[in-house]
Amino acid sequence: MDNTENNESWYSIAGIWFGCIASMPALLIGSTLIVSLTLYEAILVAILGYSFVLVFLSLLSVKSVNYRLNAVQLAERSFGYTGSKVIVGLIIGIASMIWFGIQTNIAGISFSKVMLEVFDISFSVNVSSLLWGIIMVLTAVFGFKYVKWLNFIAVPSILILIIFSLIVTLDGISFAEIFAYKPESKMSIIKAVGIVVGLIAVGGVISPDYNRFAKTPRTAVIGSVVGMLPAAVAFLTIGAILAIVKGTHDIVEIFARIGYPIIAMSILILVTWTSNVMSAYSGGLGLNSTFHLSEKYRPYTTLIVGLVGTLLGVLGIIDKFTDVAIILSAMIPPIAGVIIADYYFGKTKIKKINASFNWIGIVSWISGVSIVFLFESDVKNILGIVVSGFFYWFMGFLKKRITRIGYFNWSRDDMYN
Repeated sequence: MDNTENNESWYSIAGIWFGCIASMPALLIGSTLIVSLTLYEAILVAILGYSFVLVFLSLLSVKSVNYRLNAVQLAERSFGYTGSKVIVGLIIGIASMIWFGIQTNIAGISFSKVMLEVFDISFSVNVSSLLWGIIMVLTAVFGFKYVKWLNFIAVPSILILIIFSLIVTLDGISFAEIFAYKPESKMSIIKAVGIVVGLIAVGGVISPDYNRFAKTPRTAVIGSVVGMLPAAVAFLTIGAILAIVKGTHDIVEIFARIGYPIIAMSILILVTWTSNVMSAYSGGLGLNSTFHLSEKYRPYTTLIVGLVGTLLGVLGIIDKFTDVAIILSAMIPPIAGVIIADYYFGKTKIKKINASFNWIGIVSWISGVSIVFLFESDVKNILGIVVSGFFYWFMGFLKKRITRIGYFNWSRDDMYN
């Protein structure tokens, strides 16, 4: 059980977010986008994409600190008491399991590769994934304060190892050569920004799980910006540079080619560890809410998320990374649009509404998800957030106008039933 008090400083929050962003997906996004972007364009995309996520992350964080609510609890007012648990809680829980599995799989592959190349020991990837998955989930089971201390220890280590890897990789290569790189194919900046937003939006949606512990809303926002943006731009750029120099976008293969396998393995495991504990922790909170469990059961639901994620890693879910990313980028971002529209543009001032379902919120979320799935637009992931928020505001406004005219005798809380 968490005994964390609501007095976390901005640098504590920043450490959490740095640990989350200094992750395998951040490197992977950079190594993947550089196939279709120049390095200058990749850096611009990182700044724009993460800044957009930081905007709605900050809006959610202000309310989470004011009300001291996690992501699912914050969604109760706009999705309804049961709706938030079934939709938001379950989606966050499943998404967390999947991300945990993908990163555990990467850690397992890395460990097995190093064992073979350095010690000439054939170590099963499945066993390796199982081993590291259990180690990672146990960290998350003990709660927020252990996640915080893991990041305090791991973040400096990651920075040192990454800098060393860059020095080794860039030996004899000038920055002029790297910036002169021309991609084989071409992608628009807007499309690339949309991809980045879709992939990292889950971090914005689950931000209340951690930022609710900040001393003040200002502390939460400053900590998030300081911890996320510099790390995000740096790691996406590093992933892109390593891909350019090593001639592949396979992030495990990139580090394998650096020439220092133990250091490479340490980097890959640390960056998956720091972000995986956040996936398991948020997933546990999500399942806790879905099944109406008290806080004392959070360690057990966290353990379930980690074990299921580990099983997915053992089964090789990394091979389905692209398909998974497409689905999650459609399902999760519109949740933020609905919650923000309710807290900032709605008229309800109470902390939460205990009605089972707010159908306006649910339909608005579906509209945002539909935009992402059905429209072929370069900015469909961003549109999903905007459309869901607009629909929520518009339908709420329309219902209130109809009520005032007198066609129906609805009370204020009826829109949530």
